[in-house]
Amino acid sequence: MYYLLFLYFAVSSFFVLAIYRLFFHPLCRYPGPTLAALTDWYEAYYNIVRGGSLIAKYEQLHKLYGPVIRVGPNTLHFNDREAFHDIYTYGTTLVKHPGFYDALGVHAPECSFIFSDPEVAKQRRGLLQPLFSRRAVISLEYTIQLKIDKLLDVLTNNYNSSSKTVSMAVAYRALTTDIITSYCFAESANTLDGPDFSHPILQGMKEALTKIWTQRHFPFFVTFALNAPPKLILWLLPEFEGYLKMKAGFERQINSLIKNPDTLSMVEHETIFHHLLEPEDQEPLSQASLMDEAFILVAAGSDTVGNACTIGTFYALKYPSIYQKLKKELEEAWVDKDRPMSYTALEDLPYLSAFIKEVLRFSLGAVHPIPRIVGPSTPKIGGLKIPPGTIVAMSVKFLHTNPDVFPDPYTFNPDRWLVQDTSQPMLDLATFSKGPRMCLGLNLAWCELYLIFGNILRRLDLKLHITEDTIGDFRADNCADYWVSILGERIPGVCSEFWMTWTTDVHDIKAR
Repeated sequence: MYYLLFLYFAVSSFFVLAIYRLFFHPLCRYPGPTLAALTDWYEAYYNIVRGGSLIAKYEQLHKLYGPVIRVGPNTLHFNDREAFHDIYTYGTTLVKHPGFYDALGVHAPECSFIFSDPEVAKQRRGLLQPLFSRRAVISLEYTIQLKIDKLLDVLTNNYNSSSKTVSMAVAYRALTTDIITSYCFAESANTLDGPDFSHPILQGMKEALTKIWTQRHFPFFVTFALNAPPKLILWLLPEFEGYLKMKAGFERQINSLIKNPDTLSMVEHETIFHHLLEPEDQEPLSQASLMDEAFILVAAGSDTVGNACTIGTFYALKYPSIYQKLKKELEEAWVDKDRPMSYTALEDLPYLSAFIKEVLRFSLGAVHPIPRIVGPSTPKIGGLKIPPGTIVAMSVKFLHTNPDVFPDPYTFNPDRWLVQDTSQPMLDLATFSKGPRMCLGLNLAWCELYLIFGNILRRLDLKLHITEDTIGDFRADNCADYWVSILGERIPGVCSEFWMTWTTDVHDIKAR
């Protein structure tokens, strides 16, 4: 009897909720799939069951319904550049959606990345900002160059015949991981030392990305795993070995600094802990906050740049005309390649700069829509007055492939950035997001991209070597028809893995 009564109330409640969401909800006038209006699990279905095809689905829906679609009971997605800038670039009255960020940052709940309160986030970012200013980046440029030199040595010494190949996607991830750890903590993770770039930290990051959607929609699984004893974690999830090693390293460094802050004066250069341990006019950060901030910096600092380098190298090698233009410009400006060329000097090279901007347009950054919540005082978004409390978002993919700003958007064309006025394309280049919550490490990322591409293209001669194994379920001859973003979305562009092969001849690395 009680079971039947419970079932009756459950079915009745669901029916009433469905009627409300379909016919009386403030967003009921916006077009979109009926299932999306009924449940937030619509997103989870395309993220998990359909293998991360959410953006491809949104593209279909926008073609069917127009520039604004209802993709959840309380969520709107836009395909309108004006709306993008209203939400992110100028959207000071919108806040991050806690449910989304709490899930993605479940392993680092006290880091500034997931703070929804703009003022709290601003205070934490204010502590970190000095280390990521352009001036600070230039002063620590040598730390980046040292790691690039190390990568070149590894490639030269271990992959120096035409029969040897290396996954540059993995090599770049190792490089950017070592750069960000050395830059932020004055202690490198040394992932470049692992044979065939098989360091546990890199393996752990790769596994974490494959489980990102499970974490997004079922964060309690990650919470359970992280709170389990280390031995149990390794038994259940051996891919967490890298995470545990990194955690132990951070704990050792942070505990030592908390116990004896004077040791900060003994490190090689300024680190994030110089700014976080003794914040002015604020309470000292807890050990957990220090740990979480460190983790998120490593994750964010290694992924976007590594992904961009992978995509950029692919396109440079896919199109010989682009490769030759880059080589010629670098050879003329950088006569003695055995002596480093500075970041500021590389910035002055017009074709290299255009190439990097086009790389960033293709590499996207976070392709998944980044949700914001409309506030009571939020102005119109895309010309529409959106009800307060509504979740709004727009994937950067739609901004970067807007044909009105980027004609023939699926063609990789650095020349589009060589026109006299690039103010509008630069405004719409949002790989590092826009507005008050844009990427903290923007200046560092630009420096890395110039130095990495400059050194790789000037000091190595590479050849693209695509095999069936590199692209998994994609056919090798269709490799150029797809790219896989950092969050796993498959959209037109470039394959996610490629391999390089070369031989050495004295100081040059020649392609065969």
